[in-house]
Amino acid sequence: MDADRSSIEIKVLLKNLDPTKTSIKHKDRLRRLNKFRNFVTARPPPEFYDDDYGLLLLGSESPAAMEDEDLANMTLYGMLRAAGCPSTDHKDSLKRSARPAISLLRYLCLEFDKNNAKNLFLGELNGFGQALCALNVPQLRTLRLDIHIGKGDNESGSRGGSKDDACHLCALILARHTDTDYETPKPINIKDVLPAGETRAEFENWLASCPSVSSEVRKMIQENISAAAGVGVRKKTGNDTAAASITNAPSAKASFNNVVVDDDDDDDVLGVFGKQPLNRKQSRSLLFDGEMDGGVEIVAGLGGGTKASDGGGKPTQWSQTQMASAAERASISIFLEEEVSILLTFEWMHIVM
Repeated sequence: MDADRSSIEIKVLLKNLDPTKTSIKHKDRLRRLNKFRNFVTARPPPEFYDDDYGLLLLGSESPAAMEDEDLANMTLYGMLRAAGCPSTDHKDSLKRSARPAISLLRYLCLEFDKNNAKNLFLGELNGFGQALCALNVPQLRTLRLDIHIGKGDNESGSRGGSKDDACHLCALILARHTDTDYETPKPINIKDVLPAGETRAEFENWLASCPSVSSEVRKMIQENISAAAGVGVRKKTGNDTAAASITNAPSAKASFNNVVVDDDDDDDVLGVFGKQPLNRKQSRSLLFDGEMDGGVEIVAGLGGGTKASDGGGKPTQWSQTQMASAAERASISIFLEEEVSILLTFEWMHIVM
């Protein structure tokens, strides 16, 4: 069947889905949905124009309807609104026709002209599936997946809709959502289509147990959900931005390169005690050669004792500095006098013997 016939069938269907027309009853909407389903399940399958995919989903709100003068004068109730049409008499419920509407929508997006029924979510999507996955969040919300999944019990005449059909469409959207070009992947946040935590839990349970959803599809959905939620992606903070701007500035780089870094911060303090510069090219370890003790050079002193080396005229002991108290300087003098006295006594006894 040619695409012109398909366009006519779409317009007739959408005109008869309008719930504001009192002349159209539930049985009329149901009859028209079944007739269109028979039309698309025929073999060979019918052909469609590219604009007809969006027209079927959105009706008068589609770009094709807005740009066409003839369609602009029609009231076309899109399949998304028909599948999510709220009940006028029952709170937080759907019209009874919403169930067959979402069932037809699932067939069109996942199974129409599909050769491999076991691989519904992978591979190239048909025109209906591509059009659905390219819709924005406000458009997708008209489908009311949260009511279908949260209250749908898959029983005939249920005003809660169809849970299984809604979960299939939700999985398709989460796995394959794109930008409006139908090609660029654009993961969608699951909270945008399923805002209630209980409903998301229902969907996750269905996803884990549904035989038509492979492990590869589950992984793809989980990765897309994480990507849309920003999980695992480190957001740049204000400090990071400021640091980046300073580091990347040419003047800052030039200033940094001209700075001489001095890692010997203790020179001003240790210089008081005659700290000696260490030749970093020297390969021998002074400590293990017996010439250093704890980093201080040891030389022979009076009476076999030890004293620090001269250090270039700088004091090498605390008692030699001006910061030492008078008592400390006096004590070191007494100590040196006692050392000299012992040494002289030792030498005199040696001469006598």
